[in-house]
Amino acid sequence: MRIASYFCMAFGILLLACVGYDECRGITHAPSSRYTGYSHYSISKQAKPEEFHNAIVVHLTRSFLLLLAGVIMFMIDRGQEKVDPTAPDADENIDEELREDELDERAKKKEASKPPES
Repeated sequence: MRIASYFCMAFGILLLACVGYDECRGITHAPSSRYTGYSHYSISKQAKPEEFHNAIVVHLTRSFLLLLAGVIMFMIDRGQEKVDPTAPDADENIDEELREDELDERAKKKEASKPPES
């Protein structure tokens, strides 16, 4: 799952760079949708400014969503790795506060089991 998250993040960043390049150029392709299918025509910023703006917004939204999906997958993977008891570094991932609480409880039990001093 980690490779998929890296791929999504890299591809989202690449698409963001392409959108920035299209914005600087002033020409982009029409976004495809399930209603229109894949569009093969280009949109110029000077000829159709409103349609160009809408196409850029669609491209930006898709690339941000892909980047966000990659980040979410990465965070889920990291969270699962931290709680995996069979991981090779499982002892390193134990929360220090929980370890201290456990040691405090052991010390209290030892004190309680000692015979009272007279």
